[in-house]
Amino acid sequence: MSRVSDTRQRTREAAAQLVAGAKRPHEITVDQIYAVIQQGSRTTINDELKLWKDERTKVDALSADLPPAVADAMRSLWVAAVEQGERAFTEQREAMEAELSSIQVERDVATASRDAAMADGQQRVQQVAQLGEQLAELQQRLVSESATKNDALGQIRGLQQEIASLRTESMRQQEAAIAAQEKQSTEFQARLAERDLAFQTELGTTTQRLEAAQDHMLRQIDEAREGQRHAERALAKAQRRHEEQQTELTELRLRYREQLQKLEQQRTQIETLTTERQTLTRQVLSNRGQIDGMELALQLLAAKASGTKKSTGETRKPAQRKKRVDSKGQ
Repeated sequence: MSRVSDTRQRTREAAAQLVAGAKRPHEITVDQIYAVIQQGSRTTINDELKLWKDERTKVDALSADLPPAVADAMRSLWVAAVEQGERAFTEQREAMEAELSSIQVERDVATASRDAAMADGQQRVQQVAQLGEQLAELQQRLVSESATKNDALGQIRGLQQEIASLRTESMRQQEAAIAAQEKQSTEFQARLAERDLAFQTELGTTTQRLEAAQDHMLRQIDEAREGQRHAERALAKAQRRHEEQQTELTELRLRYREQLQKLEQQRTQIETLTTERQTLTRQVLSNRGQIDGMELALQLLAAKASGTKKSTGETRKPAQRKKRVDSKGQ
């Protein structure tokens, strides 16, 4: 329970204790309440004390024109209805606060996972860039040092294997990240559905209890009308209370709509996470294209190296033939 709701509840309990100790409701002050509960702000205590006094005044005014038995029953019913409404509101608010905290934690986890995946992708890009630099150095060495051509080809094959390994690892990490995000999204949607069903059930139960309280109150007013000449005025006051309860029911429905809006906002957050996952997928595909381009360049380089070897052998043969002709002329 939050600190403010606990202060309000203890304010009502302290006021009831003071009334039980022969204190009149209109004589109770904020300082007296604070001296009992020793917590909360005076503004919160003052607001809750005013509400309690207003409710007490309405109940006393309504019960003044009724028989003592009916008045006591109505007062008990009123107190029970108010306590039930406060408990339902407090429980619902605590559930929503806990849900909000859980959503915040899940969003932080998803953000950390996304950042880790992006950082790993950047590291892979840097590794590919380093491999490209090494490949460029090997190309220069192939042009300038034909004697080390076989060693360079061996290094190229090693780089090709390393690139293939990096690509396989990148695809595995991508699939793992996508699976984790899909699992988190599914679990989050299931929890939202459970919270929505629980809230609707609680709202229906509270509505039924309020309607039952209204029916009970109307029956008691009808009984009072049969035995008392002033029952009509009591009935009018009870009808006003009925309208107030209808107003409270309307407020509960408005709160329900607000909760639906919050659920819609949370679904929007899920869609945002899905969009981020798609963006990460496109980045991985782009990295894959760069790796395929490097593999093609390596194949061209290997073909060029093979062509250079053949051209060197053909150049040596004409030189030997010329030497043999010169020896015959002599």
